[in-house]
Amino acid sequence: MDRRTKRRGYFRPLDLVIIIVFLSIAAGGVELFRRDLMQTFSHQNAEPVGTIVVKRNVVQRRLSDRVVWDRLVNESPVYIGDVIRVAEISSAMLFINANNIDINENTLIRITRSVDGEGLQIFLGEGSLSLTADENSTGIIIDLNGQQVQTGSGTVLSAAVRENLQSIQINDGVAQLITQDGAVRSITAGASITTDNEGRQRMDRAVVFTQPLPNARYIKSGASPVSVDFAWNRVHLEPNIRLRLEIAQDSNFERIINTINNLDRAAQAQFDAGLWYYRVAYQDEILKTGQLTVVANTVQVLSPGFNSFFRYTGDQLPEINFQWTRLEEAVSYTLEISNNANFTSVHSTVKTSTSSQSLNTLDEGNWFWRVQPEFPAVYRGSGGYSNVSFLRIEKLNEAAPILNVSLAEWIALEEPSTELPPEILNEIPQEIIPERFIPPPPPPPPPPPPRVNLSFPANGTQLAGLTALRQQTAFSWGVEDEPVITNSRFVISRNPNPMQVPVRTINNPPRTVTIDTLTEGMWYWTVEIQTADGQTVIAPVRRLQVMPIPQLPAPRITQPLTGSRLGHADLSRRSVTFSWTAVTGANAYILTLYQDTPGGRRQIIAPYTTTSTSYSLNNLRLLNRGTFILQVQAVNRRNNVTEQSGIIGESIFVIDIPAPGPVQIEETGILYGN
Repeated sequence: MDRRTKRRGYFRPLDLVIIIVFLSIAAGGVELFRRDLMQTFSHQNAEPVGTIVVKRNVVQRRLSDRVVWDRLVNESPVYIGDVIRVAEISSAMLFINANNIDINENTLIRITRSVDGEGLQIFLGEGSLSLTADENSTGIIIDLNGQQVQTGSGTVLSAAVRENLQSIQINDGVAQLITQDGAVRSITAGASITTDNEGRQRMDRAVVFTQPLPNARYIKSGASPVSVDFAWNRVHLEPNIRLRLEIAQDSNFERIINTINNLDRAAQAQFDAGLWYYRVAYQDEILKTGQLTVVANTVQVLSPGFNSFFRYTGDQLPEINFQWTRLEEAVSYTLEISNNANFTSVHSTVKTSTSSQSLNTLDEGNWFWRVQPEFPAVYRGSGGYSNVSFLRIEKLNEAAPILNVSLAEWIALEEPSTELPPEILNEIPQEIIPERFIPPPPPPPPPPPPRVNLSFPANGTQLAGLTALRQQTAFSWGVEDEPVITNSRFVISRNPNPMQVPVRTINNPPRTVTIDTLTEGMWYWTVEIQTADGQTVIAPVRRLQVMPIPQLPAPRITQPLTGSRLGHADLSRRSVTFSWTAVTGANAYILTLYQDTPGGRRQIIAPYTTTSTSYSLNNLRLLNRGTFILQVQAVNRRNNVTEQSGIIGESIFVIDIPAPGPVQIEETGILYGN
């Protein structure tokens, strides 16, 4: 064995130092974990101030005096000092002190006691939230970087902290604003206040929604979409500004599914089940963004299956486990059991927070059951009932037939039958019987195709150009005998066959469709429907002609008149005034000045738009001797777009300034030469 081999087996002092360092680090980590764990246990004995419901994705909570973030589960308790963080594409609802607080994505809050030590305070560090206080709320304080808002019973508001700005909007009720210098003032519904970190209030243009409330939730009980009314107050917006409502499936508004233009303070839209985002904008300026949720009430009963058969002996009633589908948004369910399909008399009513319930209180007979979900108070609408199911219970006189059968035979006895006895089939209403229990009837003869009527406007209607440009054009249609329509399309085009080259298509339109801004020319429109029995019908195409927009008359130029000559006296004031008569229907005029030269007309004043009936030219250097042509055109403009032009009025005049004569030089008597 050589010397190097021996050295490898030695235990050096440096190795001992390294071992001690790593053991110290491990011991420190264990101690930190122990302290963190003990703080967690101590919170189990503390009194929670509320609960949080995780709606989507990642929501974290850091307890006071801790550095570790916990991922919250649904209906977790929250405590004084908790810091709650909602990640991107996530959301949560905080129930605290009779207040419903929606916490939006990318938001950080902290729950503390207010200065008086009795009330509660939410510090909004970043992001946005909305609050709805019910009638039992004693109020809560929202702190926005030192600016505090004291809520009360019935207050509905939204608040946001973005970069160096804090904003608060009161949607309903009243709140108290406490500024950084201690001043207190009341703010009522419709108010919007935006301040910077210095407490200076900004006069930003905005809208404040009064309908729907922030993060509104609706229940969709049937097949029809939910109709939502939008209403808002305008803040620092001129009366003539028209707004736009956009509805999208994503928060970035990359998938916009509906746009409603030319709005003042209200609109209405239809929504199917899902999470929807909406915003109000003026041109490229976003004034307010919000979101709403539509929940479909789709509870279905699962077990026992329809026509299940239960047998028992003796006095021990069978235990039956009722199960149904679970809705994420529902907070509880009501199970109803009756001995008749109309539920005119209810035998048992059980309320539970789970999607199942076991009962052993049903004796021999036929039983019907259904389930109704219940939603939090913030949801608008009510949960309808599920489908109705049916089961039968029979008491046997002898236990032997049941006790002596095999397991497979016993399961077969309990399995729902696919056949109903004739007496029960006649007793149960047909609408609650699943299709598999009803013998299919012979197929009926195919019905004649329905007739789609295009009622308005009549074929060949001529529409004034300005009317079609400035107002919505309504198209009405109907269907005879009202068949069940599964799909429909409204199509308008420039092509006589609009289905081939559609300009605008509206799927599943209402019976009256409105179209904005039809331009001059011929338009063709029709409606296509698809019925539940598989028929497709296209209404005969109708023609609509939008007439040209008539020109406004030419203004009469009053100064200078055609043929006039301007001399030194006319130019001595160092300006020339052009004037003309006003034209009815015009709100602006376009002025252009040319000079007639051997090479053609040369533009002296480029087209200049003014709302006045006169114009003063102060730069006389643009003028010299010669013939000039003044043109004035009347126009009607709206939103910086010319909607109606006019005939050009013209005046030809001459500027006659005498040319300077030859220069006279007196003889000096001095001769230069070689």
